[in-house]
Amino acid sequence: MNDETRPDPDELLSRITAEETQAQAESKRGKLKIFFGACAGVGKTYTMLSAGKQALSEGVDVVIGLIETHGREDTKKLLEGLPIIPDREVQYRGTLIKEFDLDAALLRKPQLILLDELAHTNAPGSRHPKRWQDVQELLEAGISVYTTINVQHLESLNDVVARITGVWVKETVPDDIFDKADEISLVDIPSEELLKRLKEGKVYIAAEARGRAAQNFFKKSNLIALRELALRRTAERVDALMDVYKSSDGGTQGWSGADRILVCIGPDQLSAKLVRVAKRMSSGLKSPWTAIYVENERHYRLSKQGQEAVERTLRLAERMGGKTEIIQGQKASEDVLAYARAGGMTKIIVGKTPRPRWREILYGTLADQLIRGSGAIDVYVVAGDAEDRKPLNSPFWKTQTPWQFYMSAPLVTALCTAVMLPFRPYVERVDVVMTYLIGIVSIAVRYGRGPSLLATALAALAINFFFVMPYYTLKLTQEQRIITLIVTLMTGVIIGTQTSRLRMQAISARKREKNTSTLFGMSRELTANRGKIPLAQIAAQYMADVLDSDVFLWFPDEKGHLQTAIAETETEAHPIDPVREESVANWAFTHKQNAGLGTDTLPSAKALYVPLVGSGGVVGVIGVMPRDPAIDAYAGDDIELLETFATITASALERAIAAEMMEKTIVEAESEKLRNILLSSVSHDLRTPLAAITGAASTLLIEGGKITDEYKTELLRSIHEEGARLARMVTNLLDVSSLESGSVKLNKELYFIEELIGSALMRVEAKLGRHKVVTNIEHGLPLLRMDGLLIEQVLINLLENAAEYTPPGTTVTISALTVKPDIHVIVSDNGPGIPPGEEERIFDKFYAGDPAHQAGREQKGGGLGLAICRGIIHAHGGKIWAQNAAEGGGAVYLYIADQEPRR
Repeated sequence: MNDETRPDPDELLSRITAEETQAQAESKRGKLKIFFGACAGVGKTYTMLSAGKQALSEGVDVVIGLIETHGREDTKKLLEGLPIIPDREVQYRGTLIKEFDLDAALLRKPQLILLDELAHTNAPGSRHPKRWQDVQELLEAGISVYTTINVQHLESLNDVVARITGVWVKETVPDDIFDKADEISLVDIPSEELLKRLKEGKVYIAAEARGRAAQNFFKKSNLIALRELALRRTAERVDALMDVYKSSDGGTQGWSGADRILVCIGPDQLSAKLVRVAKRMSSGLKSPWTAIYVENERHYRLSKQGQEAVERTLRLAERMGGKTEIIQGQKASEDVLAYARAGGMTKIIVGKTPRPRWREILYGTLADQLIRGSGAIDVYVVAGDAEDRKPLNSPFWKTQTPWQFYMSAPLVTALCTAVMLPFRPYVERVDVVMTYLIGIVSIAVRYGRGPSLLATALAALAINFFFVMPYYTLKLTQEQRIITLIVTLMTGVIIGTQTSRLRMQAISARKREKNTSTLFGMSRELTANRGKIPLAQIAAQYMADVLDSDVFLWFPDEKGHLQTAIAETETEAHPIDPVREESVANWAFTHKQNAGLGTDTLPSAKALYVPLVGSGGVVGVIGVMPRDPAIDAYAGDDIELLETFATITASALERAIAAEMMEKTIVEAESEKLRNILLSSVSHDLRTPLAAITGAASTLLIEGGKITDEYKTELLRSIHEEGARLARMVTNLLDVSSLESGSVKLNKELYFIEELIGSALMRVEAKLGRHKVVTNIEHGLPLLRMDGLLIEQVLINLLENAAEYTPPGTTVTISALTVKPDIHVIVSDNGPGIPPGEEERIFDKFYAGDPAHQAGREQKGGGLGLAICRGIIHAHGGKIWAQNAAEGGGAVYLYIADQEPRR
């Protein structure tokens, strides 16, 4: 095999990895089989039930989810012997509707479920508005599904079927569902046989329904065309599968690198048709496609219906597998061509609807402008009829501007007239016109296009009435004055329109700037803070302010159940069902999809729920509820902003979770290290006294009658001393544990520090017997409020430490003096001192000092004495540290007592 034919090892590894990943995903997901037909009556349901019975006979757990028999006896007979999930009854407008019970099916969890009519629209209040979404959830739960669909219900063919039959089908299914089905079974019969079945009442039982169907939808020409569509769509599906199999043999899979399609959409009914055309062209050419919308100043003059139409078209493109883009611009043709060239698009699809010839000459059309500037890019023009056009933007005389804004036009006109009227004999007419134009511009800037156009008309009338002879009449007697009036009107319209456009651009720019600034501010605060709850509070506050909504955040607990973590609300109470809202949040968390208000999943919820999806999975859910009860859905740009918020928040929370896990790992490592040190230290320290006690006790037992009384006394004294040493070690361990856990409660009372020093010296008198002890107590020290027993223990530990770590004959000094506003107690010695760099480490548990520095001396304390001292002093709110004496030799221990001196 030569190098040219040798497979690329990296490509092979990538393919194998992808196949393994896909196989794992498919093993958990149910299988979808669609029984596909040209129209009703071809036998899809009958064939599906027959296949279900066959699977049942093979031992598969099969149940019926919902079957529409339409009164057909042969279909009813096939239901016998198949278990059925009871229907869910829904009351809607006084009518009882029977629907598929999704929750019961998920609870039953059969291997295979038969569910008729994939394109069915569920009753209001259902979890999903469409049955195909129910099927998606069943598949994700690992349940296989058999279902049925007609060709007219495929989204990309919806307009084609309408053109053939004259009937618009409202219930559609995204092509992606059809294309990703595991198996497509085409159910087809000749058109003549189908018409015969119709006459025999095997399609529709009622004679009236049969008659209407035969005269309209079930015409022979329609049936032939629908059969052709179904066969062609099935062939495309087979062709796509062939590409997949070819790719597994070393070929290429996916989109062709030759073509990229761009479809232009707008706020009209033709846009949906353009999207379907783009989908069909994409499927035929095996090329990716993008739907683009240019958001300019016209967008802000759209009615609510127009903006919703744009959103619906964009969502339609996404459902059909396309990419969507919203770009900011002014001239749509230039912006589309710039985007197409930057993205390497080879084909542009644009619509063209009939319009008056004068408008085409005056304004042109987007299609004409794209063709002129397209260059090497192919432009496909899809014709529409007058019904398709129906502009959904508000004309200037039907703007949404409040009527109060229009009142500014007569007021400003009157003001300009009052200002210029006294100067009428002294100024030229052009100066008068300029004054009114200033007023028109000010109105356009402040109130928009409509009021500015009204001000233009009023200004023209005022100029004619007050400043053109003959005065106080609207008659025009000279051609020059007529031209002046016309020029004034045109100038005012142009200036007002352009100023209004600049105003809308400024509003749009300010909004984008505000969103960018908000995102930057939130990112900065999230970066500067740590911990899940503080980060969630920051994100909730920003989202609540920007979206004017109440915000809720849920985090999963250790068992994976969502728990409310943050509730950023202004209203005291919400008319909501907490159980239902929590179930919506759980659905969004489980399926990693938006749910709730304004979505296709549980749209009756009061809030919109967005999962916080990070690189490692879902870390929580955000719920946003509009504070304005009149809002029934968030706008597209608000949803886009919310999803950006969610992405940033998820990233920050992942960082916090990672930090917590790292900190937990460090703590566990330190705990393991401490446990090992403890076992090593305690085993060594316990072994010596235990050996002494065991040796002395065995001697007494074995040789008790042979040894002298003096030797017996010495052995008993040894047992007692070593037992006391063991007890002290155990007490120290318990004291350290209590101090670190915070369970020690201080019993503070007033004490003289010199009394505690004296008591401590008496208790360690024996250990200090070979040292010179010097006390230096400042006269007149105040009473201190502290736990006397614990502070005395600190002094004892320090004195014992000095006695143990210094050679005999050295001097141990204990001092007490005022260093305002505190009292300092110093225990020092003139011994060898502390090795440099270990001044802080000597207060750590089990730290015994540098072995080289303590050669020849046995450690007896277990390294806990100074750790206990630090814990007691910190519990009093004080400080303890160590340092070597400046004059050389000796160690100094200081602590600041937490004092409440008596006044």
